Order: sequence, then C-alpha cells, then structure tokens
Amino acid sequence: MNNKPNFKSVIEVEKDNHRLWNEIFHSQNILIPIEKDDQDKIISLFVLDKHNFPVGGQKNLNEITGAPFTTELANVKVYFCPILPAMQRNYEKTLYMLAESIDRCDSSTHSGDTSIWAVKIAEHMGLNKDEVKKIKKAAELHDIGKAVVPRELLVKPGPLSDEEWEIIRRHPGYSATLMEPVQSLREIQPLVRSHHEHYIGDGYPDGLRGEEIPLGARIISVADAFSTMISRRIYRTPISKKRAVDELVRCKGTQFDPKIVDHMLAVLEAQH
Repeated sequence: MNNKPNFKSVIEVEKDNHRLWNEIFHSQNILIPIEKDDQDKIISLFVLDKHNFPVGGQKNLNEITGAPFTTELANVKVYFCPILPAMQRNYEKTLYMLAESIDRCDSSTHSGDTSIWAVKIAEHMGLNKDEVKKIKKAAELHDIGKAVVPRELLVKPGPLSDEEWEIIRRHPGYSATLMEPVQSLREIQPLVRSHHEHYIGDGYPDGLRGEEIPLGARIISVADAFSTMISRRIYRTPISKKRAVDELVRCKGTQFDPKIVDHMLAVLEAQH
C-alpha cells in the first residue's frame, strides 16, 4: 500500500471567496508558506494532506517548518508555483538541519554514519562520482520523515505494537514528500523512499523487489542497517561489528541485495 501523503500541486483561492478560505482553514491539510512576492500579492504553499499523519505528527512538522498557515495571509491570492532557486537552497539546508536534529533526538550520528558507509560501498562498486554524490545526499536525508513521527515512538525502549510499527513504516514516504519542493532533490527521492524495501519484496512502503528497487536505495539499505546495529541509541545498546556482519550475511538475498552485502563485506575487510 502506498502511504505517501497526498501532495496537492495547485491551490488557488481568491481573497473574496470566504467559503473556500473557511474550507482551507478547517481542512485536513498542512499548509507550509514558502514564497511571497514583493507586493504581498502572491504566496506559494507546500500543501500536504494530514489525514494519514500520526497523532502528534502535525505539531512536530509545524515546529520544524515554522508557524502553520495563518489568517494574516487571508487577503492575498494563493497558489502553488515553483519556488525561487535561492529559496530552494534554503529549504534544502533546512532539511539537512532536520536530519541532524532527528539524530540528536536519540543521541546518535546515524544519518552521517549511514552516508559514510553508503559512499564506501558505492565507491567499492566503481560507481561514478555523480552517482556516489546522489547516494551520499540520499543517505544523509533518508530519515527526515521521522520528523512527522511522534518522538515517543522513535525512542521507545520496548517493542512496538502493530499500530506503532504502521506509523514508523510511513517515514520513508514522508521523507520523500518533504523533499518535493526542491528541484535538485527530486532525482534522489526514489532512493530515499525505497531504502526500506526488501530484496524479496516484503519491505515498505511499496513492496518493490529485486532490481525494481533503485540501486542507491539497495546500497543505503545495507549501510543503514549496519550503522543502526553498531551504533548506540537511546532505546538500545549496539552490537559488535562481527555480529552485525553475521546479520548482513544472514539476510543476504532476503532483506538485502546479496551483491551489495558482498561489497560491504569487502569494504570492512579492507579496513583490517
């Protein structure tokens, strides 16, 4: 099932259409202001349907992106349009800061560590510099969707219920959606969205299998799992690299692309 939040690309409201304004303010949408012109006549919005967001998700997202849409903007014409390059760069920087803040949530450096391992794997595979750069960026941003997940689930020390797991499993889709306003990040959205897909097809969010899963996502999947296993998190203690390697080998061909696991093992062997 596709749990990606609905991204509404166009919304236009005349300032004197009070019925539509009232509908928007009381809708199931999260409206994030992005751009306003120099005459305060036009504003662009990043619009998300919040129906599928878990309890607490809207609050977390508003804290990250700033104040939600307010009545102060009710006298301007509203529609979605491409945001300026400078604003895209600022938004992209905000996403990287968001990734760092999520890591701080459980006192880890997980996103950075995942990126380091993903780059090592990609380089060992002989991928070109552009592909390695894309994989690096995707790995750094792969967990930003956790900003929409209630913090208590991210740091819960005990096992999660089925309902809680369902919320956690939405984060790859949230991550990809948060990247939507930035043109330069769209080519790596599939890598971010698919980093929890499994090689045999029982992963999430889309149930992709084998080479249906983007190569970069398959690389990040291995790097992410290894980084998670050997890192100390608030909710659990790390395991040794040897045990982590054993787990990668155990899951070759099921959770992970076996060729990528082999490259990861070669990377680790080269460090000794």
